[in-house]
Amino acid sequence: MNSQEIRKVFLEYFAERGHTVRPSAGIIPAADPTLMFTSAGMVQFKPLWTDAPLEFSRAASCQKCLRVGGKDSDLENVGRTLRHHSFFEMLGNFSFGDYFKKDAIAWAWEFVIDVMGLEKDQLWVTIFQDDDEAHELWKKMIGIPVDKIVRLGKKDNFWGPAGSSGPCGPCSEIYFDRGPEFGCGKPDCRPGCDCERYFEFWNLVFPQFYQDESGEREKLARRGIDTGMGLERLALLSQGVVSNYDTDLFIPIITALTEILPAASDPANREPCHVIADHIRALTFALSENILPANEGRGYVIRRLLRRAARFGRKLGMADPFLFRLVPSVVEVMKDPYPELLEAREHVSRIIRAEEERFGDTLTQGLVRLDEIIDSLEDKKEKIIPGDEVFKLSDTYGFPPELTEEIAVEKEFSINWDAFHKALEEQKERGRKAWKGLAEKEVLPVYQRLMKEGSTSVFSGYGKTALRTAVQAVIRDGEKVNSAQEKEEIDLILAETPFYSEAGGQVGDTGIIQSSAGEFRVDNTFSPLEGIILHRGKIISGSFTTGDEVEALVNRDRRKAIERHHSATHLLQQALREVVGEHISQAGSFVGPDYFRFDFSHYQSLTPDELKEVEARVNRLTIANDPVKTFQLSLKDAKNQGALAFFGDKYGDRVRMVDIGGYSRELCGGTHVGGTGEIGLFTIRGESSVAAGIRRIEAACGEKAYRKASETRDIIRTLAGQLKTTPQELPARLKKMEEEIKSLENEKRELLKKQAGESLSGLIENAVEISGFKLLAAELKGVDMNTLRASADELKKTLGSGIAVLGTISGKKVHLIAAVTPDLVKKGYHAGNIVKEAALIVGGSGGGRPDLAQAGGKDPAKLKEALAAIPKIIQQIEK
Repeated sequence: MNSQEIRKVFLEYFAERGHTVRPSAGIIPAADPTLMFTSAGMVQFKPLWTDAPLEFSRAASCQKCLRVGGKDSDLENVGRTLRHHSFFEMLGNFSFGDYFKKDAIAWAWEFVIDVMGLEKDQLWVTIFQDDDEAHELWKKMIGIPVDKIVRLGKKDNFWGPAGSSGPCGPCSEIYFDRGPEFGCGKPDCRPGCDCERYFEFWNLVFPQFYQDESGEREKLARRGIDTGMGLERLALLSQGVVSNYDTDLFIPIITALTEILPAASDPANREPCHVIADHIRALTFALSENILPANEGRGYVIRRLLRRAARFGRKLGMADPFLFRLVPSVVEVMKDPYPELLEAREHVSRIIRAEEERFGDTLTQGLVRLDEIIDSLEDKKEKIIPGDEVFKLSDTYGFPPELTEEIAVEKEFSINWDAFHKALEEQKERGRKAWKGLAEKEVLPVYQRLMKEGSTSVFSGYGKTALRTAVQAVIRDGEKVNSAQEKEEIDLILAETPFYSEAGGQVGDTGIIQSSAGEFRVDNTFSPLEGIILHRGKIISGSFTTGDEVEALVNRDRRKAIERHHSATHLLQQALREVVGEHISQAGSFVGPDYFRFDFSHYQSLTPDELKEVEARVNRLTIANDPVKTFQLSLKDAKNQGALAFFGDKYGDRVRMVDIGGYSRELCGGTHVGGTGEIGLFTIRGESSVAAGIRRIEAACGEKAYRKASETRDIIRTLAGQLKTTPQELPARLKKMEEEIKSLENEKRELLKKQAGESLSGLIENAVEISGFKLLAAELKGVDMNTLRASADELKKTLGSGIAVLGTISGKKVHLIAAVTPDLVKKGYHAGNIVKEAALIVGGSGGGRPDLAQAGGKDPAKLKEALAAIPKIIQQIEK
């Protein structure tokens, strides 16, 4: 079967057995900050094994997974084995308090034998070492020989949780024996061995426990089933090939790669070929969901993945950008199950190309830095490159350690690898702590316990900013308490709330919660887990106790300002799509009361005319005062009506669509104005780049926009008055002044050159003869760096054979420049080395080419000392 047929028959098989077929969730886990990426099919279902409301008790899916970074990372094995991937698809069937081990095992066996046609004699199973129930089911119900049922420990056959908390339990895995030719030859080789013979392809997990952040386990409210089978691995077995990379999921990508890089077809280059094919799939999917390259978090992982693929390309002789040319091949393979890739193809290609070009620049910078390190060590007569420097080259410049090693060997240097690996481990630990810290900042065990207890909230704030409700829970210092007193900072959970919790870029509401016993100031509202809405703030007076009847009052003016900005983001996006292109899609946003920012996919800055037209379109819509309506409808119907949906957001079968005058339709859970006239004036404050392929617009609406426009108008009037012109004539007046200033600067520059030339003729007479050539070290007063450089160039021509070092003082800074004639460069004299040593005396640094180099310093008082030291510096270099 081809891969598309396998997806189809798997989902149909379990649909016929009462399973609800669910679409793949996004690669970023929705409402689960304990995970960096979706790493398994069960991630979107985690709450259903606890006490979350059930729409269904059985489910099946084909889930996009990314295992790079975190405890589940497979990155180090990618390319080295025939079966590991950074991105893969996981086929899974799930039970939430429904069927358990018996049905899971029976259906798994029936599917692999009767549907997929695998040979019984080649199948083995493993079970958790203490799971006698699974052992008996495999032995008696299925009929597997006892010698083909292998008991393994926790490392191999106890799964979960995904992230730092969640469902977990023992598991049973199904293996395919590929034959001794794939084995290691060891007499004890069997399932669990790391060789390629026994091929694990389906993991049946039996979730029975819930593990919290502290590692404590308790029985799940709903025990169940969580299975995961790699589509790539099943395709290998079905198609009878040697490697996952030989399946129909990879062959078109590898074919496209070999057309670009013929060396990829050489069997000796199997690892780089497989790494590139694997990573381009991961990058295409991640970037299509706007998980963008960055210097931290998820974006940092994506950037490292891209640079890793680019480095392997260099191993195959390709230094130019090439990965972006592989995107169409990935889209062609995956477009049927994931049609959204077609829309994102050009966007993804542009981002990858821009990142590849940036990586090329950083490699060049890395080479310069490595040269500086080696020069410094040579000066100290040392031959070992410090490991932390090798790590910095890799981490900061993306400079491969193996390339550093090659250059080091060429120049007869070695590397302190122990220090390198120590720095690498420290960085990994910092990354783990940073991500764990981010995850745990909000998701504390107390919130998980409240979910289980049913202490959840209902948001009722669409169209209202006040209501009567009751306190569900009081949380102080991460622990649930019965009551809290005046001046204490706490979190309140209400049974029902009008306060909008921070989501989708919109900030959380603020306001007041009051009762007969006290008053509480809400400073922020957010949701650490779906269903838990926290009102964080301080008790202003009195006390609050669980069960208190309260009145919740949102800061209405602030909410209105936020709503103006949120509705404006929808109009802005549609205007951008019309003016700039339909490839525009939201890549992030911040919607606050004072302004909003909107990040979007685009490969270059917007022109002034484009910005002007976008702003004009939005303002025409606000003047029209079109109605803003919301609808609850099916996801399919919303998409059929042209509603924009965003990857990374989690959508159920029923969605909320915001329709603004029939002009803009988006799936959105935020609060909005009732009509576009409430938005008022719309002004764009600025447009900038935030990442490769991502632009940002900052804008404001209503009173905030009016105030900014009023301030700008006052500034223009003041400037016009000072320059004795009108606001309308101000641009022409400023242009004329700019031209006058430029003319005066040119006159000044020419005068300085003339003065410097007159000074040079006198200076040359002061040149001294050393080692058979002329040396001139002198100060030129009152000149700028350009004049200093021009003077040095002139001296190179005049001296014939010699070295000139010139210095000048500019304010509190020192400028130095050194020039070496061509004949002396051939003899080994280096202007960069000379000026670098002189710069140390004036408290600075510098360097450059052998024939011309410059430096700067912070100590003008030592300029004469530095110039006087030049003969000695040159003598030291000669040695």
